[in-house]
Amino acid sequence: MARILLVEDEPLVAHTVRRILERAGHQVEWAASGQAALARLGAMAYDLVLCDLVMPGVSGLEVIQELKRLGGPPVLALSASVSTKSQEEALRAGAKAFLGKPFDAQTLLSLVEKLLDREGA
Repeated sequence: MARILLVEDEPLVAHTVRRILERAGHQVEWAASGQAALARLGAMAYDLVLCDLVMPGVSGLEVIQELKRLGGPPVLALSASVSTKSQEEALRAGAKAFLGKPFDAQTLLSLVEKLLDREGA
């Protein structure tokens, strides 16, 4: 079981992703904004962060950059914008992988497990 921080400003998406991950045995905490995510990161250790890129206020890219600066856990970037530019920006900021929305549960779980295995190796 991994401790995962989900950073997503859309409650319906957050609820769905959280349910998928919890059914797979992970412990998931939800931050509804980039600012809330940064506050949680200072207070708690996570094995993985799933972060939406486009959010009001502190963007997902800013969260990812801060995690990279702090040497934080791996990040899976999520975005409805699946352009090559969005993917490149996320990876350049420090994300380890990118997943475009909408996605299916198996693809999400496969990427999560891959990132967790990579970090544990």
